Amino acid sequence: STVHLRCSIMIGESTQQARERDEQLSTLLGSTLETIIHQLCYQRIIYPADSFVLHRHLGVRCFASRVPQVSQYISSFLEVAVPSVIRGFCSSIVFFVLEEEVVASNNSRGVGERTGGTEVVERFVFEFDVDQVVGTVEHEEKIKGQQDEMDIEDLQKQSADKKDSELVVEARSQLERSLKECLLRCIALRKRRRRAKERQENMSFKLSMRTKVESAAKDCSELTNALKEGDFLIPASNSCNFSKGGSLRPIKQIDLTSSCGMRMNFGMEIESS
Repeated sequence: STVHLRCSIMIGESTQQARERDEQLSTLLGSTLETIIHQLCYQRIIYPADSFVLHRHLGVRCFASRVPQVSQYISSFLEVAVPSVIRGFCSSIVFFVLEEEVVASNNSRGVGERTGGTEVVERFVFEFDVDQVVGTVEHEEKIKGQQDEMDIEDLQKQSADKKDSELVVEARSQLERSLKECLLRCIALRKRRRRAKERQENMSFKLSMRTKVESAAKDCSELTNALKEGDFLIPASNSCNFSKGGSLRPIKQIDLTSSCGMRMNFGMEIESS
């Protein structure tokens, strides 16, 4: 199923213990996804160049929107989407470049009239495959199961807590390197060329999250509350699809299954001819 962000989010509180376990990896993943989305807004010419400022993330110079509504929209979406990714409920995050449809008008300004519809111009996809990410409840249960098979002498030599902590540090280091490479690939993308008769005031973007199963929302408090409050909506099945279908062109693939149980495929979907 797919959910779109409709407005600002008031996220639900998870337990303090779960927050502490998830914090390191989810913060790194969330901040990098946020940076990439801002960079895409700049590169895909959705807003004027002078509405962006330079900043650094992971030591990389990139662009970020200085429009409060844009920043709030992106951060609010990720406050729900990232926990869903870390817990294995979210299968993909999609960034849509949209152009509002207009019809010819006979007014003196020569400006078309808006129809209320939109056309998908481009679509960037972050696909995730997560299996017991280090630091999450599921991973801790797996470690606990392994503890039961260890004898007391082994537990005295090295506690499972210390081992888990070391795994988290290593996982974060590898994830940081991989996400930095992903950001660099994004920056290296060729800027989008404007289409004939395209007007910047008609351009916009939308963020969407796809869950693996219909029941996933009830297992993620952030997503449950967002749907309950009406901050996310479930669109029609054909919402924001290319009219002729599309294929995914890979930009960067990350495989960290051995260290933190996560794979990510970042790509651009191309409309079929």
